[in-house]
Amino acid sequence: MSENLHLVFSKPPEAISDEEYNSWYDFHLSEILVVPGFVSARRYRLQTVKGEWTPSAHRYLSAYELAGNPRDVMKELDKEVASGRMKLPAWFPDITFASFNCHAHGNPAEARLADHLYMVFSAPPAGLDNGEFVTWYREHADENTQVPGFVANWRFRLEPEVIDPTTPTVATHLAVYEVDRDLAALRANLAAARVTNEAGWPAWFDPTPWTSLDANAIGERVTA
Repeated sequence: MSENLHLVFSKPPEAISDEEYNSWYDFHLSEILVVPGFVSARRYRLQTVKGEWTPSAHRYLSAYELAGNPRDVMKELDKEVASGRMKLPAWFPDITFASFNCHAHGNPAEARLADHLYMVFSAPPAGLDNGEFVTWYREHADENTQVPGFVANWRFRLEPEVIDPTTPTVATHLAVYEVDRDLAALRANLAAARVTNEAGWPAWFDPTPWTSLDANAIGERVTA
């Protein structure tokens, strides 16, 4: 397990079936996990809940647990890519990618690549101190984890690695929740909790532009 994550969001080319895409990507995990610093990986199918920021347009997520500083691990990945050892299909350049290094924000426990994740991409409003936003969001994430269906949460600072030019890369923070209910139940429970909790929210809190994704695992966690 690791404090930090590397998240790769993707959308396959239109001419490639999901079956062919997933078959290749499941194999591709093994090519990535030989890179020093990559501890484990798991793939997810995505559904955009709300928002238009990156990675709202993507259908799949490959989540990697990292050992050490993500920037150092990415240098090792660059070396492996440059080696030419990876077996990339001819349609690889047509995949739409967006990726982030995720630096842990003082989480009390290491993140789990659980079966079902709920992900919220956010950014502090203009003029708000980043430290104040981080401190408040830690409390807010814990508040959300009291909602039925929300099991645990982890907070991260986002560092874009691959930029998707088709959607705005605005988010600077990520909250990842492990959940155990279907999406409809989760949304209904959050709405019910808001009636009670919003009285204590700061005046600047406006999640309207934030992007949320529902992520369901399509394979088991694979270790290096």
